[in-house]
Amino acid sequence: MLLKKFFNVGFDAITVVERRPFGMADLSRYPLFSPEFLEFMRKTMPAHRHDQLILSITITARKPAALD
Repeated sequence: MLLKKFFNVGFDAITVVERRPFGMADLSRYPLFSPEFLEFMRKTMPAHRHDQLILSITITARKPAALD
């Protein structure tokens, strides 16, 4: 679905460079997430999920020059 959205806005040469799990320890490195939010996440998410909450994906793409 994500790749389709890139194609829909004109990108091509789309490559998935990396896929890796993103967990609580990773979230705590970003100031976007407050300590209160992180504590809420620790309490509400099962402990076995703390290391893999989401999948981080790095993508490269190219948007071709407009044709005149």
